[in-house]
Amino acid sequence: MRILLTGANGFLASRLCIALKKHEVRGLTRGQMDFTDGNEVGNIVSEFRPDIMIHCGAVSDIGACEKEPELSYKVNVLGTENIAKVCGRFGVKLIFCSSDQVYLGHAGTSPHSEEENLCPPHVYGKQKLQAERKCLEFNKDSVILRLSWMYDKEMRIGTEHGSLVTNVLQAVQEGKEIRYPVFDFRSITNVWEVAANMEKAFSLSPGVYNFGSENDLCTCDVVRHMLKLKNISGVSVVEDRESFADKHRNLRMDLSKIRESGINFLSTAEGLKEALSHNASRL
Repeated sequence: MRILLTGANGFLASRLCIALKKHEVRGLTRGQMDFTDGNEVGNIVSEFRPDIMIHCGAVSDIGACEKEPELSYKVNVLGTENIAKVCGRFGVKLIFCSSDQVYLGHAGTSPHSEEENLCPPHVYGKQKLQAERKCLEFNKDSVILRLSWMYDKEMRIGTEHGSLVTNVLQAVQEGKEIRYPVFDFRSITNVWEVAANMEKAFSLSPGVYNFGSENDLCTCDVVRHMLKLKNISGVSVVEDRESFADKHRNLRMDLSKIRESGINFLSTAEGLKEALSHNASRL
């Protein structure tokens, strides 16, 4: 299978290039394909003729999107529209990597389903939701994966930003205060489990799917669980009771739809146990 992948130097996409290596994968960085240029996208797709396009590329820094919404709109929405149009024209199945941030601001404490009416308050969530709609409008064979907060137990390259696990373990090593919110609930997921399940997503029917781990723990308790799994004692996690105190942040996702399609994820607690065990393997 021929797979074209954007954002190849990003957190998820760089690992997908490894996980999908039995296929013919061509990972593209922004320098190798500017997907805000529809003609450039068309030329590369015409030349490579992929069966699948996985679109991971985005301006994912929430603060950057707030500061420069026009630039992030060009990348996150118009760039995605270009890819959807080209994939539709060439009959390429599109896997679009969206975000659990589309659920931010939605009332309730229950896990979110794909059918909810959404109105995210910040620029990044709005743009991801707009991009989802562009995919389904211009390529009827689009699969939208709403991804959660992902982690790895190690960083692959020196310039890569840390994830929850690496940040916590580095803080322990440096003797820094470890503080996490108690009113924050998210579907925290091992990035390698996302990568391992990606190939199964190629067979999904077009539509929107939550794609990550279920989690009943607040972020503070997730960190405590992590330290216990690593047998780290004598380190306390300070409870942040100010963040989200007025309105709890709930980005937990309901995984019923993806399970019905035969794709399963470990819970956040189970996933951390597997990832941090001494005999844990990487793809």
